[in-house]
Amino acid sequence: MDARAPRLRTFAAAAFLWGAAEAFLFFVVPDVLLAWVALRRGLKAALICSLLAAAGATLGGAAMYGWAARSPETAARAVEAVPAVQDGSTDRAVEAMRREGWFRAAATGAFAGRPYKLYSAAAPRAGVKPAAWVAGAAPIRLPRFLMMSVGFAALGALLRERMDRRMMLAVYGTGWALFYAAFWTVTPG
Repeated sequence: MDARAPRLRTFAAAAFLWGAAEAFLFFVVPDVLLAWVALRRGLKAALICSLLAAAGATLGGAAMYGWAARSPETAARAVEAVPAVQDGSTDRAVEAMRREGWFRAAATGAFAGRPYKLYSAAAPRAGVKPAAWVAGAAPIRLPRFLMMSVGFAALGALLRERMDRRMMLAVYGTGWALFYAAFWTVTPG
């Protein structure tokens, strides 16, 4: 391994903090970091970071839930100001959580491009109890993190010996830039 490569502890701490930040108001998913860890460090490191990103999301989601419980309109406005989240998305999330069940709506949203923070802001109005929301956070966030980690670890195993680090970083960066250009244009929120 490259002596300049960050240690797993650095990636793990970044994954936890990124998971917390994105679950609150940050607008770039932890998948970006998890994909890089998987590409460069492999599956085991990516799985560890996925677990920590989900733990961070639990913290960030709990903080958003708490804010929304105290000031629902302010929290909703803040979430709807995040790139790719449309006005009225929080109200639609409340309706979906009531209609489909809160866990199903939030878990489905994770794979449909609707931010977890949106559901965290909607959860108090949808009648979700705080303990239930905190308990459900990791099971809602973790499946996508794990899928991302497994997929990119497999890709990394194929590319690591065929592509130097700079080329891999260029392809990775370009891929995420294109993804976010499209995502922020389509705005599924």
